[in-house]
Amino acid sequence: MRNTRKYVIFTVVAALCLFMAMPVLAQPKGGALMTMDAFTPIAQGYDFVREGKYEAAKNEFAKAVKADRFNPFALNNMAVLEERDGKLNDALANLKDATTQADAYLDKVTQTCFAGGGCLAVKPLREKGEKSSIAPIIQENIQKLQAKIAATGTKPPAGTPPPMVPPKKTIK
Repeated sequence: MRNTRKYVIFTVVAALCLFMAMPVLAQPKGGALMTMDAFTPIAQGYDFVREGKYEAAKNEFAKAVKADRFNPFALNNMAVLEERDGKLNDALANLKDATTQADAYLDKVTQTCFAGGGCLAVKPLREKGEKSSIAPIIQENIQKLQAKIAATGTKPPAGTPPPMVPPKKTIK
């Protein structure tokens, strides 16, 4: 009888522990939300973009990048403004930098907008998702920007090696 009582108590305690741990286990895996040092200027910069105050927005995104060098939200939004200014190579460089860590940022996107170009600016939400919501937006912006560069014939930046071309076949 005593052994049975021990097993019942042990089983009930184990079940309670598992029940209490379920909310923790259900949370999305991965990193934490971005720091407020980066989030606040990104959100403010996005609001400036919506108001058409592009220089103020650039300053806010620069603050965010200073706080978090590879923040994909800040780099994406800076690229949108550079594209708008015709600095296509700089925009592409920022988007490529943004891809390096984009999958680690699980902050959700609350709004997107056009800033006069083809790419999307984004405003993060202080809420964690299960996977990166910024990574696919950055990839879409890269594709749009590469198409625009090809269509306008923009030259690559100085120091970029020429594209690899296979040698011509000679018929003997």
